[in-house]
Amino acid sequence: MRLLSLLLVVCSATLLAFAHRSELDTAPPDRTRPGAWTETQLRTLTLAQQIGQLFAVRARGVFQSVDDPDYRELVRLVEQFQVGGVIFFQGDPYSQAMLANELQRRSRLPLLIAQDTEWGVAMRVRRTTSFPRAMAIGATGNPDYAYAVGYVTAREARALGVHQLYAPVADVNNNPMNPIINVRAFGEDPLQVATMVRAFVRGVQDAGAIATAKHFPGHGDTSIDSHSDLPVLRFDRKRLDTLELVPFRAAIKAGVQSIMTGHLALPRLDPTPNLPASLSRRITHELLREELGFDGLVVTDALEMQGVTKHFGVGEAAVRALEAGADMLLLSEDVEAARSAILQAVAQGRLSRARIEASVRRILLAKERLGLHRERLVDLNAIPYVVGIAPHQALSQTIARASLTLLRNEGNLLPLPDVPATPRQLQVIILSDSDDPATGRFFVQTLREIAPDDRIASRLLDVRSHPDDYRAALEAAARADVVLVPAYLFVRSGTGRIRLPERQRTFLDALIAQGRPVVLIAFGNPYLIMDLQRPPAVYLAAYGGSESTQRAAVQAIFGQAPFTGRLPITIPGHFQRGDGLQLEQVAPRLAYPEEVGMSTQRLYRVDSLLRAAIADSAFPGAAVAIGRGPAIVWLKGYGHFTYTSDQRVTPSSVFDLASLTKVVVTTTAAMQLYEAGKLDLDAPVVRYLPEFGQNGKERVTIRQLLSHTAGLAPFHPFHRMGITTAEAVRQAILSDSLIYEPGTQSRYSDLGMIVLGWVIERITGQPLDRYAAEHIFRPLGMRHTGFRPVGRPDTTVVPTEIDTIFRHRLIQGEVHDETAWILGGVAGHAGLFSTAEDLARFAYMLVNEGRIGGRPFLKPETIRLFTTPVDPERAGTRALGWDTRSREGYSSAGRLFGSRSFGHTGFTGTSIWIDPDQQLFVILLTNRVYPTRENRKHLAVRARLADLAYEALIGPPTLNLNALLP
Repeated sequence: MRLLSLLLVVCSATLLAFAHRSELDTAPPDRTRPGAWTETQLRTLTLAQQIGQLFAVRARGVFQSVDDPDYRELVRLVEQFQVGGVIFFQGDPYSQAMLANELQRRSRLPLLIAQDTEWGVAMRVRRTTSFPRAMAIGATGNPDYAYAVGYVTAREARALGVHQLYAPVADVNNNPMNPIINVRAFGEDPLQVATMVRAFVRGVQDAGAIATAKHFPGHGDTSIDSHSDLPVLRFDRKRLDTLELVPFRAAIKAGVQSIMTGHLALPRLDPTPNLPASLSRRITHELLREELGFDGLVVTDALEMQGVTKHFGVGEAAVRALEAGADMLLLSEDVEAARSAILQAVAQGRLSRARIEASVRRILLAKERLGLHRERLVDLNAIPYVVGIAPHQALSQTIARASLTLLRNEGNLLPLPDVPATPRQLQVIILSDSDDPATGRFFVQTLREIAPDDRIASRLLDVRSHPDDYRAALEAAARADVVLVPAYLFVRSGTGRIRLPERQRTFLDALIAQGRPVVLIAFGNPYLIMDLQRPPAVYLAAYGGSESTQRAAVQAIFGQAPFTGRLPITIPGHFQRGDGLQLEQVAPRLAYPEEVGMSTQRLYRVDSLLRAAIADSAFPGAAVAIGRGPAIVWLKGYGHFTYTSDQRVTPSSVFDLASLTKVVVTTTAAMQLYEAGKLDLDAPVVRYLPEFGQNGKERVTIRQLLSHTAGLAPFHPFHRMGITTAEAVRQAILSDSLIYEPGTQSRYSDLGMIVLGWVIERITGQPLDRYAAEHIFRPLGMRHTGFRPVGRPDTTVVPTEIDTIFRHRLIQGEVHDETAWILGGVAGHAGLFSTAEDLARFAYMLVNEGRIGGRPFLKPETIRLFTTPVDPERAGTRALGWDTRSREGYSSAGRLFGSRSFGHTGFTGTSIWIDPDQQLFVILLTNRVYPTRENRKHLAVRARLADLAYEALIGPPTLNLNALLP
């Protein structure tokens, strides 16, 4: 059931988006006997053609002209040599798919196309989905993630013409000094690795591709990179049975269709000097085929690797691989020479023709099972509906977040506050073992989306850096409050490198010795801490440097994501397998809708709605924030400040909230004072504000003010009555008479909330704006929220109305409401300015039971009390301060929000609605009163926006992996 509940977002969103399907997906079923095509084709092939089927050659999925030498050679190998397959390396989606189709058209038999896809198709193809490394998946402890990655990777691969995935890595990385496997493995525990391998294999093959477990019999405990030399493993069979072979047995049991043999010598299994497993009959045939019972495709690791070429020539390596039991020979340095050697071996009786036919039969049968005999081409039109889509990105982001492993957190330094009470200077020192100047750029960019840009300084130290650069970095770090060190130090094929470069090791030791808090993030080799003299204050293992992993790390460092990962390896002298500090999320994060059970495709309708509304002159500009549970999934600005302005509205644009002031400030303050025992809801207002007790108002209660049942008039147009000073307005309200018996009905009243604002000031001894800044905005991290003085226009604020009656000018940066303006811009009913970004933090707090910043801001029971209708019979939908959704007729919450939903609107065209049962919130800020308040077209937009947000729900507020299933 867990897998069924885990996999729904991606597939339902995928199916929603997929108007196109590939021909491969829609081909009619083949009703002929399985294997019939294979046997027919096998009989038509000459020996030379059969041998050609055994080879898989290199291809690049990039644009190549027809006279490019590499392209011409590839075409020759396909048309004349008649190779059985190609292996795509680096490329682009369309270029690769187009070339795959062209090669398939040129080939007499369908080609079996393969690719390395250990962490998604992005391992080789740009602009596809990049997943966290296998060790990161191991750190999540969740095999459902391994299944999902396998499934999605296979779907994207098939869309680009690839049938065979060279993944998963089934090696057990129990050697910290392994220079080639490292984070490519799921971990060091054979049972955990077996579980993940089994799940990944099932995912790949359920999606219609061939999984390849590698590198048999196990490359995890080597200290030599087989790209550079031949590793020798002196293990006996008992050791292999209890460790290296465990994941391969699991893969075979799961039905894996392909296994790659490694260039590893095991002299206690086969004493032939310098003989890798890939060329050993005892290991490939006797152990893998006969003892373990594997009857699928056996492919060699690349025959161009020095683990083979140092001891065997091209022809001898090919012959020995076939003698050992291999079916496909990958990346031979010279296919012509290799074929000649095989032909000669057959002629000499060293290889039988039956042996060749057995391998060719397996290869053809694999192609037949894939349906390539019926349709070998891919539908190019389907690619954008499958590759790199939002549901796949959401899966990657979710896994990255779940994998982050916090191993040290000295002094509880993390999480850093995403909105600190006092500014902090952050120094980012990027360590890289490459010469790529873009390394770390995405990390810093993501960091600047959270922390103020002027508080972040960054520098890159890589292979090009001079000693002076290191000294300058130390000096800069000494002036910082916190030093972030994202370390992009990877184990790379062919380098044999595993340790920290000496210069960077010396630098890190000196940096940590300075005493400043250092946050070291291993975006690669998690063992790098072993090289340090002393540990940093914070050590975070992220296992890879994909964008999803970098984004997850930044969010977690600032409390916008939790730390839940567990170390899947042992780091000798430092940490044990299973270690990992657990920290909860304390602030909202930006996320893909699919991460919280919503659909990106459905939310695109919000764009259409808002753009159409602006075109219809409902308002010149708007900002929208939609969130669910822990995440903000839609945060966008639309239109401009005015219909003729070139100032674009963004999520950080400041709007006049009008009556949202009532809930964001006045009601929230009342909730806080209620919790503190300083405000009795059933006490008469005169207990706190004696001067209110005039003209029959002595018995009006605080609860009645909040529920708009106090008997007060809705409002008075004081600016038209000649009342134009704050004191005069105050006296007019205090001496006003009731217009109905309190508690008998509900009439929405600005006056009641103005009075409640005065009550709050009397209780707290602070002006309302100062109390709100100290007790609401600052704790919630609402940096751009507050009241604004009158008489000071501000062109950076979204304008409201062109006032032709009272102030006789465009109102911009001053409160629109005339009464609040007379009161100096600060009132309990209006006057607040804010942004969609800030209000999203406020709403996040409410849907997360009053918690933010790791602390309770409001009690859950207080939120329920103030958002529950007080008296539906007499007060209608009114709760305490908040409104609730109308059960009939028009509602600004639309038709679909649940019965416990609560919200509020503002006269200037603002609204906020929250459905606690769905943990969903929708915020709309507009300036619909520009240029005149007579415009009411925004009303339909409010309701429709709420419905669109609700219609985007496709599951519970977590990533549902069932969506990956067709």
